[in-house]
Amino acid sequence: MANLNRIILVGRLAADPETRMTVEGLPMAKFRLAVNRPMAGGENGVDFIDIVAWRRLAEICGQYLKKGRLALVEGRIQNRSFEDQTGQRRWVTEVVAKNMTMLDDQRSKGFEPSAAAAETRGPVSEAEEEVVDDSDLEGDLPF
Repeated sequence: MANLNRIILVGRLAADPETRMTVEGLPMAKFRLAVNRPMAGGENGVDFIDIVAWRRLAEICGQYLKKGRLALVEGRIQNRSFEDQTGQRRWVTEVVAKNMTMLDDQRSKGFEPSAAAAETRGPVSEAEEEVVDDSDLEGDLPF
C-alpha cells in the first residue's frame, strides 16, 4: 500500500516569519498560519499551524510574507522531538513547506511590489532545488 503525506493550507500569517541560517549555512524560515476551522453552530475556530521553509523558499517567505498576509502553503506534516534547556523531551508537529503562494493583493493596501516581488505572486516552489532529507538538520533548529 502506498503512503501519502501532503497538506494544503490557506490562512493568514499570525506574525512576521523568523528567518535564520543553520550551522551548515542553509536558509530557513519559520512562521505560523492562522487557519479558520468551522465548528458546530455556525461558529468558526482558528488553528495556528507552524510552518518551516528551507533554502530559496525560506528566503522568499522571509522577504515577502508579513503578518496578516493571506498565503497558501503546500507541504508535508512532520513530527520531531528535541531536548529543551531543562532536559525534558519535547515534541513538535509542523508543516515542512514545499510550495507557497501569496493570495492577497498588497497593492490595495498601499504596497507596490518590485519586479522581483511580482514574480513571486504565483506559486513559489523548492522544485528546482535538490530534494534533501532534512531529518539530519533537526539538531540545527534553535527551537
